[in-house]
Amino acid sequence: MITLLGLLTVGINIITLFYYTSTLGECPNWVYSTFGIGLFIYQSLDAIDGKQARRTQTSGPLGELFDHGCDALNTTLGALTWASSTYLGQSWWTVISCAASLGNFYLSTWEEYHTGILYLGHFSGPVEGVLMLCGVHMISGYFGPAVWMIRVNELFPSSIFELNEVTQLIGSLQLNHVLIVLGGSVTFINIVTALYNVIHVKLQPTEMSKKDGSIVKATLGLAPFINMCFWTYKWMRIWPDIVTDHLAVFIFFFGLIFGHQVGLMITAHVSKLSFPYINIPVNALLISGYLIAKSESFIEE
Repeated sequence: MITLLGLLTVGINIITLFYYTSTLGECPNWVYSTFGIGLFIYQSLDAIDGKQARRTQTSGPLGELFDHGCDALNTTLGALTWASSTYLGQSWWTVISCAASLGNFYLSTWEEYHTGILYLGHFSGPVEGVLMLCGVHMISGYFGPAVWMIRVNELFPSSIFELNEVTQLIGSLQLNHVLIVLGGSVTFINIVTALYNVIHVKLQPTEMSKKDGSIVKATLGLAPFINMCFWTYKWMRIWPDIVTDHLAVFIFFFGLIFGHQVGLMITAHVSKLSFPYINIPVNALLISGYLIAKSESFIEE
């Protein structure tokens, strides 16, 4: 119930967002403040539910599955409020942001499956990442989302941005693009850290980790997410209006199939089953969507 209440606070944020704009556009400033408050409530309840379950000795596999499932949905829904709050709207920048956040979540779940431990690094999505996003929403609530369109050289006027092409590029970046660059850097660090942890466990297996010892086999567990992103990208390239006109709805769709894949991983983890390398329903949905888009594009030509 605590977990579900946390997800409902994010659901209220999404309802408010779509009440004012269905295209991830601009909302009244006070709406962004509610996004930050709602997300902070979600994070707090997400931390409390585990402590309560352990305190009452009611923790179990179903609770872990439900908790991670709600987290997967929240990660997707967070991309929608993020797009509006940072003035990104329906764009490829939002697509990149969503893919990076979901990739971080997938990595953590994949890492937990093979190591038996949910690692939270120095900058983790559920803690520092959520707090940073809360801060972004609160800034947008005070100044308005257009503040993220300011360029670095406008905010910090300095001759240092004229030294060479690299500094000129940095100076020309908008603040929302700077946030994406920082998020991409964190994602890269998390990828390296997760790979290191899994490889280390495979070389020195523990009782909690999977003891097959195959590093290559474990690494192939990243293939389902890469496959999902590949077919989704191909689909978007053929139908660009998915990104420019229908991204808000499409993110819901992608979030559901992502949650399905993650749910299979978590189920395999708590039930000690083999890793779900192949997800037939998800592959069928994405490939059929791509083929339909391809055929319609061919007919139009």
